[in-house]
Amino acid sequence: MFNLKEKFEFLEDGIDFPFYNDKPKLSSAEWGILAVGVVIFAILANLVGIPKSLRVLIYLIVLLAPALYICKGDYSLFFKKLKRGDGKTIVICLILSIVYSTVLGILLAAVHYPTAPNANLTSTLDLMFIVNLFLQLICEEFYKIFILLIVMYLVYKSTRNRSLSIYVGIIVTLVVFGLTHVTAYNGRILQILLIQGFGSIFDLYAYMKTKNFFVSYIVHICVDLYGLILPMMTHM
Repeated sequence: MFNLKEKFEFLEDGIDFPFYNDKPKLSSAEWGILAVGVVIFAILANLVGIPKSLRVLIYLIVLLAPALYICKGDYSLFFKKLKRGDGKTIVICLILSIVYSTVLGILLAAVHYPTAPNANLTSTLDLMFIVNLFLQLICEEFYKIFILLIVMYLVYKSTRNRSLSIYVGIIVTLVVFGLTHVTAYNGRILQILLIQGFGSIFDLYAYMKTKNFFVSYIVHICVDLYGLILPMMTHM
């Protein structure tokens, strides 16, 4: 019989998520730093008029710097060498993400829901745009990871139920990540929740399966580049 708990333990090679169960332990101040980083990212993502490079620099300060700090030298907590099986995970997550977004786009069009393109994207892929994109995606991945770990910590601290903390963490992370795109997609709530929010389950899953930032980051890069290049090819 299908056992949901066993299928969703996310304990590949016996490696658990860091920090949520005090292994290793973070102080209240350190959890606060992560929470502040999440809040600042969410606010900046919805403010207009900030130069892209400055925005990305702030993201790096409030998200990447804390991620490196809380590792206290043990960077393997987030960063691991890629393994042979990681390539399979990346390809599967990329394909599923493309299929999911395509199907949702068709369904939204079928019910005449007015979707909108990302207002922050340009029509040309110049070098500075690519550099900013790659740096911003680093921060977006840590944004999701921080939300996941914070929610897992809060739920696990009060319930001691690891499975519940994972499920709640996933849902909250996807919803919050989706809502962060409100300004970029002109307030299309259904679109951002279904596509940008729950559609990001595939790169989140890549991290949860491997506990390796690099795996989810590669998936996210591939998904975003596909989303940028495909419209350009169709209009050539």
